[in-house]
Amino acid sequence: MTVFNFDLGSDIHIDTEGEGINLRFNGDTLGFEPTADGMSVTNDWNNRHFTLAFDEDSIFYHITREDSESDGSGNEGVLPEHFITEIYGYVRSIDPPVPADQLDFEVVGRADLDEMQAYLDDKAVVQETDNGIRIDHENRVGLGEFLNNNPAELGKLYERILHPVPFEEAIDPKSGENIFLYPTSDIIYVLFTFPDCYVSVVPAQRALSLADEAGGSQVIDHVLRSMSPE
Repeated sequence: MTVFNFDLGSDIHIDTEGEGINLRFNGDTLGFEPTADGMSVTNDWNNRHFTLAFDEDSIFYHITREDSESDGSGNEGVLPEHFITEIYGYVRSIDPPVPADQLDFEVVGRADLDEMQAYLDDKAVVQETDNGIRIDHENRVGLGEFLNNNPAELGKLYERILHPVPFEEAIDPKSGENIFLYPTSDIIYVLFTFPDCYVSVVPAQRALSLADEAGGSQVIDHVLRSMSPE
C-alpha cells in the first residue's frame, strides 16, 4: 500500500494565488501547475514529478526526477481514445460494471459543487483567504460527527447539494455526464456509467481506499508513484 507523507488530520489550505493550485497541509505541499499543453503534479516530499500533457493527436505523460531526466519508467504517449480506455479500465478494476437493467434505481443525484462549497462555508469548514481557501480540520470533524448523529440534517444536506436525475436519463450517453451519487442512511454510492448502458456501483469510501491498489491504468500508476515516498 502507498503511504503518503502528509497528515490528512491537519488543516488544509488551498492556495490559488498565481497560475497553479497548491494544497498545503502540516508542512507539506502538493502543487498542480499548468504547463504549455497540460498539467504537472509536483510535491515537496520526494523528487519525482508527474506531467500530463495534451495535444490534438495524443496524450503524453511521464515521471521525471530533479537529479535526472527520467527515473527509468519511460515516457508514455497514447491516443485520446486509448487514454479514455485506460481510465475506464481503472474504474472497472474497482468494481465491474453490470447492465443497467439489473439495478434497482429510479433517481440518482448530480452533485452541485457550488452548493457544496457554500454549505461548507456556512459551517466554517471552508474559509476564504486572500490567496486561496483554508479547510479547518476541527470544524470538518465536528461537522461529520454532527451529520452522523442527525440523520434529518444529513437529509437536508443531500437535498441541497444533489440534484435529482431520473436513472434512465443518467445512463443515457447524451446526458454528457458519467458520475452520479446515490446516498442512503449510512453510505454513499458512486455510480460510474459506461457505454451501452453498463454501470459500476461503488461505495464512496471503497473507491477512495482502493485508489492505490486498483489496476487498469498506467496513468493512475504514474501519478501514484510520483506521489509516494522515496
